[in-house]
Amino acid sequence: MLVFVFTALSLLSPCLATIPRPRGVAISMASFYKPDVPFQCLDGSKQVPFEYVNDDYCDCPDGSDEPGTSACTNGKFHCTNAGYRPINILSSRVNDGICDCCDGSDEWEGNIECVNNCKELGRKMREDREKQMQLQDSGYKVKLQYMEEGKKRRAEKRAEMETLEQSKVELEALKNEVEARKIEVEGPEKEAKEKHEQAWKEVQEAKKAELDKIKAETAFYEMDENKDNRVDLVEIKAHAQFDVDNNGEVCDSEAREHLEIGEEADHVDLEHFMEKVWPNIRDFYKSPAEQEDKGDNQEIEPKGKYTEDDGYIDHEEDDDEDEFDDDDDIDDDDDEKPEDNMLEPPKATSSGVPDLVVPPTGEEENRVGENKTGEEEAMPEYDDETKQLIAVADAARKQFTDADNALRDAENAIRDLQNYLNLDYGPNEEFSALKGNCYEYTDREYTYKLCGFEKATQRPKAGGSETTLGNWGKWEGTPEDKYAAQKYENGQSCWNGPNRSVKVNMKCGLENKVTGTSEPSRCEYAFDFETPARCTEPPARASDDTHDEL
Repeated sequence: MLVFVFTALSLLSPCLATIPRPRGVAISMASFYKPDVPFQCLDGSKQVPFEYVNDDYCDCPDGSDEPGTSACTNGKFHCTNAGYRPINILSSRVNDGICDCCDGSDEWEGNIECVNNCKELGRKMREDREKQMQLQDSGYKVKLQYMEEGKKRRAEKRAEMETLEQSKVELEALKNEVEARKIEVEGPEKEAKEKHEQAWKEVQEAKKAELDKIKAETAFYEMDENKDNRVDLVEIKAHAQFDVDNNGEVCDSEAREHLEIGEEADHVDLEHFMEKVWPNIRDFYKSPAEQEDKGDNQEIEPKGKYTEDDGYIDHEEDDDEDEFDDDDDIDDDDDEKPEDNMLEPPKATSSGVPDLVVPPTGEEENRVGENKTGEEEAMPEYDDETKQLIAVADAARKQFTDADNALRDAENAIRDLQNYLNLDYGPNEEFSALKGNCYEYTDREYTYKLCGFEKATQRPKAGGSETTLGNWGKWEGTPEDKYAAQKYENGQSCWNGPNRSVKVNMKCGLENKVTGTSEPSRCEYAFDFETPARCTEPPARASDDTHDEL
C-alpha cells in the first residue's frame, strides 16, 4: 500500500516545486508536515512517525495525519484547483468514485477519470465577478445620488417644519384675535335676531289665538242647534264623536264630562264653553261639514224636534200631526232645521240669540300661520339695522373659519413632516427614495404591490378586492446588517389565523423593483426586492485576485 505520496510538484509552477508536502495538504499548511521530524497531530494530542502520514490508517483523533486518504472521517482534503477557487473537502470523499475537485485530485487512485475543468470554471467565475462588480459600481453610483437627495430632502423638511412651527404660533394668535372679534359682534346680532323673532312669534301666536277663538265660537253655535245661546246635554249627545266608550251612543256621563259640568247643571254658555270645553275637544272636534267631507258624519239624531214654545217634542207626538197639511208645509219652509242652515249666519231672534260665526275660509287660514302646502308662514325680513349686524357677524365668522382652517392645515403639515422625519431611511438617507413610491409584481394568480415605508398588498389577477398583507413596521435585518430586510406587519387577518405580514429581503440592483414573492408560512409572506440603495462601494480592482496556488 502506498505509505507516503508527495504531490507531483513538477506539474506546478517552479516557484512552488521547492515546497514539498503530502497529498491533500494546502501550501499554507506545508510547514506542519516536515518529513525529517515526527508529525505532531494538529490538535496537539500526540506525535506519530512521519511515515504514518497518509498510510491509510487514522492515527490522530483529528484526522490530520490522513489528509490524502479516506481513512479518517473527520479529515480534510485540500483541492488545489489551479485556475479556480481552492476548497477543502471531507477526506471521506477521497477516491469515492465522485469527482469533487475540479482538478480531479481527490480521485488520485484512477478509479474514475476526472476532467480538469478548473480553467473553465475560473473563467466563468471571473466573468460573474466582473458583472457583479459592474452591478455594484453602477448601483453604488445611483446610491450616492439617493444619499445626496435623501439628505437634502431631510434638511428641506426640517427647515419647512421650523417655518411651519413659527407660522403655527402666528396663526394661533390670529385665531384667538378673530375669535374674540367674532364673539364680540355675535352678541348684538343674537340680541337683535331674538328680538325680531320674538316679535314675529307673538304675532303668530296672536293670529293663532284669534283663529282658535273663531273656531271655538263656530263650534259652539254649530252645537247650539236650538239657537238658545247655550249647549245642553241633548245637543252634545247628538255628536257621535263624544262617544268615549264607542258603544254607539253618547251617555249623560260622557256629555257632562265633555261639558265640564256636574249633576246639577245641564248646559253651558259661550264663556264656559270657550274656557272649559273647547281646550279639551279642539284636537278632535269636526264640524258637520268636515264630517260630510270625510264620510264621517255619524251624528246621533236628536231625540226630538225643538220649538220655541214647547222645547223638544218627541218624534212620536210629531207623527200624530197631519204631515201633509198645506199650511204646515209653508210653515216648515219658514222654520228651517238648524242643520240645514248651520254654516250661514242666522238673523237675530226675538230671544236675542246672536248670529252664527262663520268659520274662516282657506285663504284666511293661510294668513294665520300656514300656507296651502302646510308650511309655516315665512317670517318677515329683518330690519336694516339687524341686517347690518348680521353682515358684520358673518364677516367675523368667515375670518374665524379661515384662520381656524389655516391653523389646522399647518398642524396637519407639521404632523406629516414629523412622521417623515421619524422614519429611519438608512445611515445616509439612501432608502428615502422608496418613500411614496409603489412597486408591483405579478405571478400566475396575484399582483403584489409594495409601497415603501407604507404597506404591502395583494389582489387577484382575475379581479377582486385588494388585501392588505402588512403595514410598515420596522427594519428586520441581522444584527450585523440591519438594513438587509424590512418588516410590514398587522395586515388583514387570515381566516382562523394570524394577521398577515411581509418580510422584504433587500439586495443590490440597478433599479427599484420586486423580483419575487413567496409564502414560506401561512399568512407570512416574503418579497425579494432589488434597489441601488443596497449596493456597496466595490473594492479596488486587481489584475487577478483569484488565489489558485500557482
